[in-house]
Amino acid sequence: MIEEISLVLGAAKSLLGLAKETKDLLPDSKSKEEIERAIAKAEKDLAIAESSTAQELGFDLCKCTFPPQIMLYDNSSGNNVCPRCHNTTMAKPRIYID
Repeated sequence: MIEEISLVLGAAKSLLGLAKETKDLLPDSKSKEEIERAIAKAEKDLAIAESSTAQELGFDLCKCTFPPQIMLYDNSSGNNVCPRCHNTTMAKPRIYID
């Protein structure tokens, strides 16, 4: 299930990238402005979906921005670190099953 979610989010990011590139080829017009707004909303919705999925999977989130940043594990300190503001939290113990 996690792989499928990752694939969907990755595909959505790729499509947004293509939409942005295509938008830049259009002449300035009202339609282009509408497309820019739609892309911005889609990017925000995608970021919300990513952070919600990460939270459901047990990752810590930093609320320095909205949507929240997904905190990453730092091997050297053993803490979770926000990639944006560098706030840290104590990492939860991970249970590994063979």
